[in-house]
Amino acid sequence: MEYVGIDLHEKESQICLLSEAGEVMERRIRTEPQRFAEVLGGRLRARILVEASTESGKRFYAPALEMIASAV
Repeated sequence: MEYVGIDLHEKESQICLLSEAGEVMERRIRTEPQRFAEVLGGRLRARILVEASTESGKRFYAPALEMIASAV
C-alpha cells in the first residue's frame, strides 16, 4: 500500500508520496481536481492524510480523494 500526505492550500498544495518500495516523491501542484487526478489517479490505492486549513478544501477535496484512496 502507498501512503500520501497532502498539505492542501487554496492555490497550491504539497504532496508527499511514500511507495511500497520505500521511495519518496514530493511535488507541488495547483490545487485543482484535475491536477490531483493527474498526479494520483493512475497509482495504486493509498491511504491519504490531508491537512486542510480551509473549510471549502475539506468539503470538496476529501470526497474527491476518496475515489482514489483506501482511506482519507
